[in-house]
Amino acid sequence: MAMTVEGFKHSQFQGEVYDGQRCGHEFHNGVTLERAKYCIGLRRINLDGLRWRVFDAKGQVLGRLASQIAVVLQGKDKPTYAPHVENGDMCVVLNAKDISVTGRKMTDKIYYWHTGYIGHLKERRLKDQMEKDPTEVIRKAVMRMLPRNRLRDDRDRKLRIFSGNEHPFHDRPLEPFMMPRRQVREMRPRARRALLRAQKKEQDRAAAASTKDEENAKNAKSEITA
Repeated sequence: MAMTVEGFKHSQFQGEVYDGQRCGHEFHNGVTLERAKYCIGLRRINLDGLRWRVFDAKGQVLGRLASQIAVVLQGKDKPTYAPHVENGDMCVVLNAKDISVTGRKMTDKIYYWHTGYIGHLKERRLKDQMEKDPTEVIRKAVMRMLPRNRLRDDRDRKLRIFSGNEHPFHDRPLEPFMMPRRQVREMRPRARRALLRAQKKEQDRAAAASTKDEENAKNAKSEITA
């Protein structure tokens, strides 16, 4: 059941009071808890000097996108990076429902968790998780790439993931993040020579087949004329 604005202003959600000014939009009639909960936790973040990086997850591979988000959250793309200092930027991820995976991970990858009761080991496949909540897929991938220390909670608060293209941070100075091109390692000399030999062998086979077809066509033509 959605909570009204008046009720949400005087209530707490996961220990945080919603701050409309820090979230980037004011309260108005019709705002529900579902829309406002994405701004929970911004009160604890010092937003001064932080950049708002926007990641478009549409068509991106899950692991490669998560690695880039983890780099930005830790501040490793800055010259002032230090492992004990939290100076990462805000990360806004859009179109989480359009993320892609390689191979058969959509059906073979399984998430496990335990309820605490005996025999209550739960599991859920990636395909089912995408149908239930695609934002949790990216969140799990990113958080499992971050070090487990006291800075982990602050980095989690800086990560805002949305399943679609809509978000409440339009008045912030958003900067689109350009995914770097994939660097393919050069083929080893031995493998390169083997590939060239295979290509040459295939070309010779195709040439021999074409000459044989021409000879057969000439023989058939000569028999017809005779």
